[in-house]
Amino acid sequence: MKYINSSILLVVMMSLAACGGSSSKGSSSNNAGPVGGDIVDETPSGETPTDETPDGETPTGETPDGETPVGETPGGETPGEVTEPIAVRMILIGDGGSGSAGAYAVGEAVAKVCAVKGCDLVLGLGDNIYESGVSSELDPQFEEKFELPFAPIDLPFYMVLGNHDNSGFFGGDGANNSNGDYQVDYHYRDALHPDQPRQTQRWNMPARYYRVAKGGDAAAPLLELFAVDSNQVAGGFPDSDENFSYNSYGLAQAEWLKEAMANSKAKWKIAFAHHPYISNGSHGNAGNYDGVPGFVAPVLAGSRYKAFLEETICDKADFFFAGHDHDLQWLMPVASCGKTGFVVSGAASKTRSLENRDDNAVYYEKGDSYGFVWVEIKGDKMLGEVYQVDPDDAALGLGSFSAPQPAFRREQTQMAAVGLPESDGFTNPLEGESDFDVNDQEGNLDPVQAQFAVGFAGLAAAIPEENMAGVVAAVGQSGNALLEVVDSLISGLQGAATEQNPELVLAGGERASQALLYALQNLQSAIPAPSAGGLPAPFDQLAAALEQFSGEAGSEDDVTSADLRSLTDPLNNLAANIQGIVDSIEEEGGSVPVAGGALSLLSELLFDVTRVIDAVGNVSSSELGQVLVSTTDDLLSNLLLKVVPIEEFAPAEVSNAIGLGPDFISSGLLLVVREVTYTLDTTVLQSLLQGLGGLPLPGLGGLLDGLSGFGG
Repeated sequence: MKYINSSILLVVMMSLAACGGSSSKGSSSNNAGPVGGDIVDETPSGETPTDETPDGETPTGETPDGETPVGETPGGETPGEVTEPIAVRMILIGDGGSGSAGAYAVGEAVAKVCAVKGCDLVLGLGDNIYESGVSSELDPQFEEKFELPFAPIDLPFYMVLGNHDNSGFFGGDGANNSNGDYQVDYHYRDALHPDQPRQTQRWNMPARYYRVAKGGDAAAPLLELFAVDSNQVAGGFPDSDENFSYNSYGLAQAEWLKEAMANSKAKWKIAFAHHPYISNGSHGNAGNYDGVPGFVAPVLAGSRYKAFLEETICDKADFFFAGHDHDLQWLMPVASCGKTGFVVSGAASKTRSLENRDDNAVYYEKGDSYGFVWVEIKGDKMLGEVYQVDPDDAALGLGSFSAPQPAFRREQTQMAAVGLPESDGFTNPLEGESDFDVNDQEGNLDPVQAQFAVGFAGLAAAIPEENMAGVVAAVGQSGNALLEVVDSLISGLQGAATEQNPELVLAGGERASQALLYALQNLQSAIPAPSAGGLPAPFDQLAAALEQFSGEAGSEDDVTSADLRSLTDPLNNLAANIQGIVDSIEEEGGSVPVAGGALSLLSELLFDVTRVIDAVGNVSSSELGQVLVSTTDDLLSNLLLKVVPIEEFAPAEVSNAIGLGPDFISSGLLLVVREVTYTLDTTVLQSLLQGLGGLPLPGLGGLLDGLSGFGG
């Protein structure tokens, strides 16, 4: 069974690109600029220190041609006397790289507004060169699609990369991140090619991600801007270049951004990138980009990017500016991102209708129009104005050049952080949904799960050593969640077949993904790190086994693979490593054999659950019911076989205190096993065989993708 049908995948990929080709660069050995991390007072590779603008531009706080520096007034007043709060004014334009008539009109309209309102800089929000980026730093498209359309704007542009700037197979696929390096090289073109200098010095992209302070002084800037390279995390295709893998580039950028946010001394912190966190445009919200369910294809859907932003900028940045959708939106903050506000400005050279107007609450939104956003930061106030641009209007849609009229205006006071708990959902592979309830859905295995939970709670309570009791309790919770993985898959398939509702298949796969994540998360939380001590050998090797699993599960970047072994192999290896720890136990007294038996049971459950996942993903629909019955029967039988040794080796005071004794095994649990197996054989199997023929079972490949983000 294919993981994701290739034709469907191609359609989804093209929908993701949606803004529009093949270009390829390979490694960027001649790149004069760094990958990322332009840091205050630590500018790499000869870059201009922060508080000075690159490439010979005027340092922040000064203006060219004898103009008055920000915060000072002319007419003989004492230098440094501030008559009003220092202000930084900026323009937001995204998706501006088409060279269209609309782009020229936006360039002229921005100049007119800045002449009246004042502007210090422009933020270019990605998709700088349509449709497939550039082929070198000498590519004439820099002149055709940047220098000429925006020639009227005599300001520094601070640029980030978009999916079209990193095209590989077709325009906008985002599959060749090294292609974006040429746009970093353009920042350094004068040094690289002194005989072919840039037309202007306005383009600033000293690295793929970087930071720059504006206003105030170096010790306490008014504003710090954090340029984020979103394509590597949110792009439609995983990059084949290992230099741009999640485990290297993605984690490095996340750690840089968290540290940069934490040590910034600026009053205001604003992040900007190409891909939005939330949007009512056609691409939609991160985690469900282009209508793709996150548990089916998390890279396509932007699930990893959502976790990235929630870890790095949510409730830390005052605002997050983005493009990608070719419209104008000022969205209200959302609970999942704290105080952070959102502006989408992606209408600088292309337009598109708003297709998801009801998805997010907004202050303002407008589709089918060119435009841009003007922003002023002054003291604790942020003023923003949205301008629509009409290339066919003599006044460009501004009403008047001498008094341009915004389509929308909003002023707000800087908001305090709401105090969101720190997230590590991107960098920590086992961070899952903390509110997942393993018992909130009825299923065929509920009686087994109930007895399992009661028995292991009693077993843990009877163990005097606190750390060992914690391990046993975690095994009980994790084992219960592993049973829920199987139960969710069975329930989803059964419901889909009996109700002829394919969505129940996907819902079962999603819940199974959450249950598996919950199982591993509980186990991880109970295992102290080796450096912390607390567990005797060989139990102290559990943390390393979980860490190895994280790396293996996260190293598979090609989530469109039809091979489910990219998940099941790491799970099997984890099970084998846990069993290896159990096999090395030599002590035969106290609670050690009990804990060893519990871990042996967990290892067996991992093996069995992996077999079920393999069955769901790899057998034909005509065989699925029978294979599910067989694998579930094996799981329940193994559960019985593994419980017996726990009872045999437990001290009498432990054995007598719990509910998994031999009497129960020979009667109660065995009866449950038989009942569940009978139900599977007679009820589930028949309905599966009757109804599965027309169901999109490849959707259950989402179980793989829901967990393939482990390790970054």
